[in-house]
Amino acid sequence: MACAPELIDRRSDLDALRALAMLLGIALHAALAYIGGFWVVNDRGQAPALGLLVAGVHGFRMPMFFLLSGFFSAMLWERRGTAGLLSHRARRILLPFALSCCTILPIMHAVTTWAGARQNALADSARAQAPTDLWEAAAAGDVAAIRGFAASAGSLDAADPRLGITALAWAAITDKPEAIGTLLELGANPNARNWDGNTPLHAACFLGREASARRLLEAGADPSLVGREGHRPADVMRRDEETTRAIAAVLKIPFDFAAITAGRAQIAGLLGGPPDSAAGATPPEDAAAGGRASRGPAWLARLGSDTFLAHLWFLWFLCFFNLGFAAVAAAGRFVGRVWLPGWLFSLPGCLAWVVPLTMIPQHFMHDRGTSPGFGPDTSAGIVPSLHVLAYYGIFFGVGAMMHVAHGTRARIGRAWWVLLGAAVVLLPVALVFAYHPTQAAAWVESQTARRLIANLLEVLYAWLALFGMIGLCERVLARPRPWAAYLAGSAYWLYLAHLPVVIALQAALLGWDAHPAAKFLLVVLATTALLLAVYQLAVRGTIVGVVLNGRRGA
Repeated sequence: MACAPELIDRRSDLDALRALAMLLGIALHAALAYIGGFWVVNDRGQAPALGLLVAGVHGFRMPMFFLLSGFFSAMLWERRGTAGLLSHRARRILLPFALSCCTILPIMHAVTTWAGARQNALADSARAQAPTDLWEAAAAGDVAAIRGFAASAGSLDAADPRLGITALAWAAITDKPEAIGTLLELGANPNARNWDGNTPLHAACFLGREASARRLLEAGADPSLVGREGHRPADVMRRDEETTRAIAAVLKIPFDFAAITAGRAQIAGLLGGPPDSAAGATPPEDAAAGGRASRGPAWLARLGSDTFLAHLWFLWFLCFFNLGFAAVAAAGRFVGRVWLPGWLFSLPGCLAWVVPLTMIPQHFMHDRGTSPGFGPDTSAGIVPSLHVLAYYGIFFGVGAMMHVAHGTRARIGRAWWVLLGAAVVLLPVALVFAYHPTQAAAWVESQTARRLIANLLEVLYAWLALFGMIGLCERVLARPRPWAAYLAGSAYWLYLAHLPVVIALQAALLGWDAHPAAKFLLVVLATTALLLAVYQLAVRGTIVGVVLNGRRGA
């Protein structure tokens, strides 16, 4: 992320904006605990407005970062050549990446384990209290409460407003077969769908709830039904340990992968397959070891996980992109320098080709548009997802070509107020197509057309928002400013170190009865203040600062 001081002096506006893209990641990750979704910590209090913040920032933040990184890589290559570029990137990207994998990632995984245990303990305590609605009663297995709430419930098959899960699915998740029987007796549909299209049998199979799966099958649950991702109940039993752990954290339930694995093996027999047909299923003698005997040591299984790199994935991607840039530059020595017409890399002409080009990898996001989602997927494994790598590679490449075509002083974000205004208008429409299929179907009848429109809106939003932000920064930071230079120098450290702090604070605040927006602000401010203090006292001017920003960095 960091670049040589002389480059910061020449384009301090863009370098400060690249740092801002990193700092926005702190706010984004802090908000995830308060919107209800796929995150380590899920607070009981929810602030839907923060979901709009998360979607808006996620839609353009990393595309903007990679475009600016490509611009700076081309600038560095022009000044130092291919060897100088690779040497600089090895010191500023590969070395911090390797050191962070050895220090920050172990700390983060330890904090995540603690946070999950704290959340489970609080959830167990809450479940011991009297249920307040049908879904809580089903999760607690409180038959008397289920009958009481059912009398006034509009529909026994309604999904809860926070996670979109039906009462019958909640009973399957917590393995309460008696509650399942009561709900079925009262008229619940054994094949009722959750928000993601999955059924109660999907939930029972995923978590290895053999008694619940047996009860559902006896009541007529259909094992051939598929959810929005196209998976049958038998298919979800193939989820790995890391994915299962993460979803268990979202559901706020205890996690025991050995028991889940054993249960999946038993359910596979109920579904007509061999007992070991479920992925992760192990022979009985290996179940006590956590189901890992067939996969090697725990650290090796985690290394192969698609979440292993956590927030450090962007450094790994930058390694690929800079190697690719160097390869293209080396090839250019043999074919000669290609002239790039400026209009192809200027607004609005560039939108005519970058938008349709970006729509190609965007098509593969969210399981080809069959599951809800907005913006790019995340790929945090050692082996990147090709469609995610291609998606960000387009932004990196466009940034590099903009520098080649226009030089260091290129004005990238002209008419920024128009671009930002258009992005603000597009965002809510794009979110309807991403998360509200019923409303989208009322607007556009064809499912194929809806997916194409959703793809176009997501891509167009990313390009308009990032160009608008670049233009705004070019306007307000045309001249170097000390605070912007300090921001650029500290942001690398703040982003690398922030995630364990954010997760720890989110977990620590779980028991605090305050508005989720107040918790969000506290997490952001406390994390930033703490890490800035560490930066000033123990990073800036030390060997750590030299590794991150160079000897003459801010």
